[in-house]
Amino acid sequence: RVEYCRIVELACGVTFHVEHFVPESKGGIATLSNLVLSCPGCNLAKGARTFIVDANGTKQAFFNPREYEPMRLGWHLHFILSTDTGIIVGRTPRGQATVKALNVNSANRLYARMLQIRIGLLS
Repeated sequence: RVEYCRIVELACGVTFHVEHFVPESKGGIATLSNLVLSCPGCNLAKGARTFIVDANGTKQAFFNPREYEPMRLGWHLHFILSTDTGIIVGRTPRGQATVKALNVNSANRLYARMLQIRIGLLS
């Protein structure tokens, strides 16, 4: 499953990407501690960025799934998934920055999440 938008690859019909959280162009290396499963939408939206600058001019880092053990716990610290609407909301500034920058609630990803919730792949 995507470590940002939570979509399950098997039910999507597209090949997901293994991306570098810290891009190689910025010193990231190809180790498990820096590799993240990402759908094409999240990967393209993130690009080489690891943070955004918010409306106040403050630099806010994106959620890095490799900072937490177990990894599933880390996602739940920063995000809430509504099983009624499929919408992901950031609980923390880091979660909010990730939701906004990666557009995790785009129509396509929202539709995929709702289908996956309905068939029991997501909860």
